[in-house]
Amino acid sequence: EFADAAYRFGHSQIRNRYTLNAKGATGNVFPDCAGTCPVPHERVIDWRYFFTLDSHHTPQASKKIDTSLAHALLHLPTSVVGDTTTPEQHSLAYRDLERGLALNLPAGETIARYMGVEPLRANDVGLNKLGYQGETPLFYYILKEAEVRNSGHFLGSVGGRIVAEVLLGLLDGDPTSYRNADNAWTPTLPCERAGDFTLADLLRFASVA
Repeated sequence: EFADAAYRFGHSQIRNRYTLNAKGATGNVFPDCAGTCPVPHERVIDWRYFFTLDSHHTPQASKKIDTSLAHALLHLPTSVVGDTTTPEQHSLAYRDLERGLALNLPAGETIARYMGVEPLRANDVGLNKLGYQGETPLFYYILKEAEVRNSGHFLGSVGGRIVAEVLLGLLDGDPTSYRNADNAWTPTLPCERAGDFTLADLLRFASVA
């Protein structure tokens, strides 16, 4: 439920194209931002375009969490997918849904009821308008739940709980994690705002921003 559905919510937040730096360089998700090749100097990323590093520059926002994926993710290159005789394999949406089906993941409504959460109605999900009468594949349900109940700004009750419980469980199960650290321990890395260490602070510490 986590790895093959809920945690894939980030797929819907990927933009088709990104501005990389102040020189006006831009990049599509594929092939420009896929790695595996040297980065020309004029395309080196200015991290201010991706994280809040100063008050004078607003970074690019991710897409909202919804059931629409960027065009590039629906036409994955062969370098990512490999050789296939199934054209649908080039769609990340298809691959995400196929993965859930292969693992026989429970429907989103099933998990919602188990959690004691009111499931989305068929009209909210919208698949009934396409002639689909079954309950909703978990991956699609989690995206639609965020879209319908939180306007795509954050996960809903089902998706949020699955993601949070797994991540917190991993930390709690690791005796060396900060959640199991001595109560007297406090972070020592420098941060812009005391007690609030962010990814922007990590970039500054790594001297790349």
